[in-house]
Amino acid sequence: MFQIITDSSAEFTAEEAAALGIKIVPLVVIFGDREYAEGENLTKAEFYSRLLAGEFPHTSQPSEEAFTRAFAETNGADTLVILISSALSGTVNTARLAARDGGFTKVRVYDSLCTTAMLRILVETAAQNRDKTVEKAIALLDELRPRLRVCAYVDTLEYLYKGGRLKKSVAIVGNLLGVKPLVTVPADGTVVMSGRAHGKKRAIAELAARLQNDDPDPAYPVYFLCTDREEPARALMQAVHRETDSVFQICCAVGAHIGPNAAGYVCVSRQKKQ
Repeated sequence: MFQIITDSSAEFTAEEAAALGIKIVPLVVIFGDREYAEGENLTKAEFYSRLLAGEFPHTSQPSEEAFTRAFAETNGADTLVILISSALSGTVNTARLAARDGGFTKVRVYDSLCTTAMLRILVETAAQNRDKTVEKAIALLDELRPRLRVCAYVDTLEYLYKGGRLKKSVAIVGNLLGVKPLVTVPADGTVVMSGRAHGKKRAIAELAARLQNDDPDPAYPVYFLCTDREEPARALMQAVHRETDSVFQICCAVGAHIGPNAAGYVCVSRQKKQ
């Protein structure tokens, strides 16, 4: 048996984390000169209210001290730390420094190369395989990660560009009048624009077509994503006749780069990408 630690971008509520026996280290959201620990002193509702009011947030990884405290609470047990993509955040590097500097030799830090509900699926998979060794659990995650799919439409690429997650040239092309950019997270853990659709209805139709093409593995959940409003995600669910699946409001640290009026999905494909 091993312990599991992840970060707040994995979309677990405090109650869900407690039920699974996992610890959440919060990512940091910054409004003005004040820092907030996501899920501790900043809720999603508060975050999106401020975002819609015109405030532009920044984000940061947890401190090395935050990871040191989390690792100390494991009491020397084997621990698997599954975190947001190193291509999107410095969280993985900070956790590795904390493990090294603190002498936590039984802590293994895993770079998920993903975030949000993709990360959630990896953490859920690890939790279901706690009877195995950490090494065997990591091997399972390595096999699963190439089958994870995410696609979302965003209202604008401005937030991704301002947050340093997208090149200016891509943002300019994507922000054409009336166009909804489509974004995804490929195997290298970055965020890329993978297409454009004219208007919300066509964007939802394109997402529905992509989800069907991804051929979700029924052994895993399909998760639908939204930022400030559930309505676009619900419309996507209806388009693919999956109204009983779960909708997650994207966490603050990711929402800061996505912006309002976004929707998408996460699934596990039956096949790896070629």
